[in-house]
Amino acid sequence: MNDRNQQILVLIDRLSSSARQARALSLDDTSHLLAMALLDLQTKLYAISHDELRSFTGKVANVVDFKVRATDATHVEPGENVQNGHVPFLS
Repeated sequence: MNDRNQQILVLIDRLSSSARQARALSLDDTSHLLAMALLDLQTKLYAISHDELRSFTGKVANVVDFKVRATDATHVEPGENVQNGHVPFLS
């Protein structure tokens, strides 16, 4: 394994730990963002192309019944800004 891949594995390990901690703290949005970063690193580590990933996720989407659609912007995690009346910007 080359040095770059070793460094990616270290990043994956660190982010995995952070994702577990985010889940333990019920930081769902943060946990999902970290999971996406992990997926990105894994695709680079294993040389999975964008097209291969899109094909795979498309097939999974046809089989799995998702509880929340990606366009559902009604979920906002509680936090200091929300408690202070500041609503996060959702595009």
